[in-house]
Amino acid sequence: MSEGMLDEAHWPLGGRRQSPIDLQMKKVQYNPSLRALNLTGYGLWHGEFPMTNNGHTVQISLPSTMSMTTSDGTQYLAKQMHFHWGGASSEISGSEHTVDGMRYVIEIHVVHYNSKYNSYEEAQKEPDGLAVLAALVEVKDYTENAYYSKFISHLEDIRYAGQSTVLRGLDIEDMLPGDLRYYYSYLGSLTTPPCTENVHWFVVADTVKLSKTQVEKLENSLLNHQNKTIQNDYRRTQPLNHRVVEANFMSRPHQAATSAPSSRHHHLHHHHHARHCTVTLHVSLPSSPEPCMQGLSLPFTEGPTRAKQQSWRKTA
Repeated sequence: MSEGMLDEAHWPLGGRRQSPIDLQMKKVQYNPSLRALNLTGYGLWHGEFPMTNNGHTVQISLPSTMSMTTSDGTQYLAKQMHFHWGGASSEISGSEHTVDGMRYVIEIHVVHYNSKYNSYEEAQKEPDGLAVLAALVEVKDYTENAYYSKFISHLEDIRYAGQSTVLRGLDIEDMLPGDLRYYYSYLGSLTTPPCTENVHWFVVADTVKLSKTQVEKLENSLLNHQNKTIQNDYRRTQPLNHRVVEANFMSRPHQAATSAPSSRHHHLHHHHHARHCTVTLHVSLPSSPEPCMQGLSLPFTEGPTRAKQQSWRKTA
């Protein structure tokens, strides 16, 4: 299976504002007026969270009581979260966004729609309809993230495409990076067809930490509609085309996230031999998944996104 299986042929052409992109620090513009995102209802909720294997990723449906208010006051209601990963070989990580050419292991996407519209279906047709909160994942040796235990333990219940299960009592905030104050912001698109350019992206600077075992479980648990293991479910980076990428921090993401005191902390047991491998959490919207598996005919940026992938498997 080749790199970026979402990128092979037959996707609609066009667009100058496509996602994902390579977040190049030398081109990012510092904007101190970007305040921290205001997340409401992201904490522990004792209701039901339907979780589905849709044939190309695992998707968790979220209650509309979850919302995100951005720095300009726009409120977005949560719809779902899903994941993008690699795993087809020891060389392949699976994030969609890259940072200075570095591809992370996994990317998490929390998909939202503008509250000015009556539904996600209505909002996805509007130019200001959607927002995605994206997070990157980092692999740590011998570090089990307890906040992912319930999610990972239920993957075996949805091994086959089309299967669903229900998670009860989930804390989405705990599944995100410990420090959500610092982020990149830019205007882009869905990363699956129809690739509509109506998404405001917020990529968190801090990372989620998972163990090697947890990452491998996600990479190898689910089957697609052809009963083949779902791997490399990401789109490669697209040209920036003179767009402006802003950030509310000035140093590199890991520095911004660790230099300031965190507003909350994951309860993780760290050891000295942590593998410094990044995993990007990718949020993409659930539109026309089948064409996504057929690939893409848009131009790609090759080079650093292929070459600069940290391989924690080699050091195992």
